[in-house]
Amino acid sequence: MHPISILKYAQRQVVNAVKYLPDTAWDTPGVCGFWSVKQIIGHLIGWEHYFEEFIAPFAGKPIPTPHIDDYKIMDEDAYNDKYGTAAASRTPANLMAEFQAVNARVMALAELISADTWRQVGTLPWSDWNDLEDFVVYGYYGHKYEHAAQIVVFRDKLNQQTKA
Repeated sequence: MHPISILKYAQRQVVNAVKYLPDTAWDTPGVCGFWSVKQIIGHLIGWEHYFEEFIAPFAGKPIPTPHIDDYKIMDEDAYNDKYGTAAASRTPANLMAEFQAVNARVMALAELISADTWRQVGTLPWSDWNDLEDFVVYGYYGHKYEHAAQIVVFRDKLNQQTKA
């Protein structure tokens, strides 16, 4: 497994899912639970920041950790609401610009992490038997892929409605 490739593919899945989505559709609720596409992207931005903060020390570039700090004091729903629900007031272009910018920083950090560090079991504070690669596959790629799939289903439904 190559974590850099997995990270690139995860980002591409989301970007492609929203590529041809009209701006007017970004506010429609119900894409994932009650969330709109805007809220899903805002939610993913929050987790992108979290991942950036999480991997920075492994890259030898520790940074402030406001998202990790938020997650430590909030339950998962409150964290998701802070970044997902609040995104409803933003524009699609603004959300995607931030999503891409944070991902570019994540990718730059990921490139600095050695192959041995990616595969070092016990690097995750919540697991003695997993490594950073596992986190990328299950916690990062899987998360983005799931939300990208939800957006694609929503987009396809919209396309079918306009054809009918």
